[in-house]
Amino acid sequence: MFSHLKCEYAENPLGIDIRRPRLSWVLESTHRAASQTGYQVLVSSGTEMLLANKGDLWDSGRVMSADSSQIVYNGLEPRSRQYCCWKVRIWDGNGVPSDWSYAAQWEMALLDPADWQAKWIGTPAFDPESRTYTPPSPFFRKVFEVPKTVSSARVYVCGLGFYELYINGAKVGDHVLSPNQTNYDLRDLDQLAYPFDDKTAQRVDYLTFDVTNSLIAGKNAIGAILGNGWYNQRDRLAEGDMWYGSPRLIVQLEIKFADGTRQALWSDETWSVSDAGPIIHNGLFTGERYDARLEMDSWSSPGFDAATWLPAILMPAPSGRLTAQYSLPDRVVGTIASVTSILEAPEVTRFDFGQNLAGWARIRVEGARGTSVPMQFAEDNDRAYAQSDCYVLKGGGEEIYEPRFTWHGFRFMDVVGTSELRNRIRVEARVVHTDVEDTGTFQCSNELFNRILHNCRWSQHSNMHCGVPSDCPHRERVGYTGDWGHVSAEAAIFNFDMSRFYTKWINDISDAQNFDTGYVPHSAPYEGGGGGPPWGSAFVTLPWLLHLYYADRRVMEEHYTGMKRWVEYLKTRTDKDGIVVREEPGDWDLGEWATPTRIEIPPALVSTCYYAHVAQLMAKCAGLLGKDADIAYFKSLADAAATAVNQRFFDEKRGQYWEGRQGANVFPLAFGLVPPEHRKAVFDRLVEIIVNDNHSHFDTGIFATRLVLGVLTAGGWGDLAYDMMNQQTQPSFGWQIAQGATTLWENWNGESSHNHAMFGGVCQWFYQALAGINPDPEVPGFRHIVIRPYPLGNLSHAEARYRSVHGEIGSSWVKNEEGFHLNLTIPGNCTATVILPSTSGSRIYESGLPVAKAAGVSPLGLREGCVAFRIESGSYRFSAV
Repeated sequence: MFSHLKCEYAENPLGIDIRRPRLSWVLESTHRAASQTGYQVLVSSGTEMLLANKGDLWDSGRVMSADSSQIVYNGLEPRSRQYCCWKVRIWDGNGVPSDWSYAAQWEMALLDPADWQAKWIGTPAFDPESRTYTPPSPFFRKVFEVPKTVSSARVYVCGLGFYELYINGAKVGDHVLSPNQTNYDLRDLDQLAYPFDDKTAQRVDYLTFDVTNSLIAGKNAIGAILGNGWYNQRDRLAEGDMWYGSPRLIVQLEIKFADGTRQALWSDETWSVSDAGPIIHNGLFTGERYDARLEMDSWSSPGFDAATWLPAILMPAPSGRLTAQYSLPDRVVGTIASVTSILEAPEVTRFDFGQNLAGWARIRVEGARGTSVPMQFAEDNDRAYAQSDCYVLKGGGEEIYEPRFTWHGFRFMDVVGTSELRNRIRVEARVVHTDVEDTGTFQCSNELFNRILHNCRWSQHSNMHCGVPSDCPHRERVGYTGDWGHVSAEAAIFNFDMSRFYTKWINDISDAQNFDTGYVPHSAPYEGGGGGPPWGSAFVTLPWLLHLYYADRRVMEEHYTGMKRWVEYLKTRTDKDGIVVREEPGDWDLGEWATPTRIEIPPALVSTCYYAHVAQLMAKCAGLLGKDADIAYFKSLADAAATAVNQRFFDEKRGQYWEGRQGANVFPLAFGLVPPEHRKAVFDRLVEIIVNDNHSHFDTGIFATRLVLGVLTAGGWGDLAYDMMNQQTQPSFGWQIAQGATTLWENWNGESSHNHAMFGGVCQWFYQALAGINPDPEVPGFRHIVIRPYPLGNLSHAEARYRSVHGEIGSSWVKNEEGFHLNLTIPGNCTATVILPSTSGSRIYESGLPVAKAAGVSPLGLREGCVAFRIESGSYRFSAV
């Protein structure tokens, strides 16, 4: 009956600091028209009370509502560390109550700064005057006594930049590259490539772990290792000096004993630290140097002799407030064996993993003590970007090594060594990324399209690290707002559960915003980089998408002021005619970035179109939030921007914008800026340009590529969109794949990075157009679904599944000589509008019956030459013959 009981998009989260968390559940049913008319939620402070159907924290009572997501906890004010267990029951369409669901739970984190007794600690071995030097990774430890039987234990921890925590010799948790990257602290930005008035806000993420089973009676030891991460990133200085400071650690362990008493242990100057460990260098861009001869066996166990270790020193606390990490952690999610190994050069062995990926290598090797194993990593265009690791053997048998505090973007790994070493080494690639769950699948009869989606998913995974979507996993690794804020956000949402990931990143964008002017920089957390107004506009588009796909209004409510401030900032960037012509002094305005040839479309055209677009979205947001005065205000801004675009760039005689490149016409068409009386002429001109000038190839950069597919399909030229996606010659995805691409490329010609996710926005077209799964803005979160598949080109079948917040949606169709056949699955408590392609005289059946006799199907008449129906939840089999 029930599944996926979640709190803040997570199942049984441990350590949240949202005082009014939101709950959700999925109604599972195999029956048609399964619905919910009411619900009751019980939240208890203990499982016994919940079993007795007593909600001492909250009893919602019977709430007459069909909502099953975004249910705000409205009970007693939660305390720090509060344990909350909950369950739900619903009333169906006939008013009959269900059984209670299974029990779920969440636990509050530390809600008050006064809850923290722990101090930030570090090591004295650091030279703050050096621009590039970083010392070896510090190891920390503390021995303590556990005198009684433990009933529960929690540890709250953060280490900047990265950390690994250990108790009694075992690592705590399976996270890697933790914590998530944020604007941690105040910093002295120097030698910047672009001027930046730093008015960022700061926050630092910590995590909570259940370590009850890690403790033993008697002596125990807790320890941690720190890496530099983004906090002390001194590897890449192309954007300027971006580091915050030397690594530092905060840990608070709280133990509850079976007799009800408590004990706490926290980081302070009584801890010991050593810089004599084996990680002699670690850097995001330059990798890790590990000397196994310096390993300190059992360093995190109670019996270790730490006589040579020094007392840890107290460190200044980062200016960022400590907040419970909201987004998912990075994990090692897979292992790939090398496909081939060949002698690339004398004493250089190349291992090929057959797939461009992000992560690192794990090696198993035997050799003499002191033997070095240098490793260099390169993607499939043979570019290494200075990515390397080096392992020094301790000798005495097989040794296993993989790094801790770096990642690489690669397909190839080169190992330098003698033939004897080459015969004694085995290599695996470890796939690492933020551990978002898969939510969508798509496949069709066109294998090229399947391969494009494969490459998209690998690029998106490769560029999710530390809760930030990056441009590439090697050269820059920067959270460019344009790359993921517009271009591939919807494709990512179809592929993966991006709810927690994007919520966290929107916080980063908010933190990066200049609270005086409203300016949003091109990257968040701020790490420099070029861009322009379309980049900062992610601060509006992403909250809108979270509303559209997850029915999430809270993000919009929390950030509305900042979103409004951004649009008003754009208003100040216009010339006398209302065209957005500038951003910050010295900024690099990229416009329609990464076109097949040199960029020709004026950035001012692109920027002003986006100004109009985000003003339109803000009018919708204002309406949803009941801000009536702002609705007219933002509509007036959007109308003024549209007028400015048409007056400056529209050539009425030729029916085109600017000089008639695809993108120049696509932006006004996609954002509804074309005057209605000219829309057909502009659309026809776009088709003419694509067919005659570009021979049905793309002529677009990162923003217009996905948009042109939607514009063509909605305008009745879906087959042309199909042809563009199906091309095999330059510029095309097919040509890249023919060259061996296993991920998406930064440029159409492949001259730069071969692992950029930004062109992956086209994959939303697979789900939305070919499979036909679309959200309804009027009933967001897929409570009502618009199913409109387009059987384009020579496709004979297509199938997609998407797990929404209300359950799994399925759409699968086959086109053959008998007609068009569509199988659908609509989740419980949801409805759908189905729009079927139909020719004159077609007969429509559902599950073998004339559609007029089918249960749960209501005809809606003809729409644009198609036949439409409204259906309830359940499984359906439509045929148009």
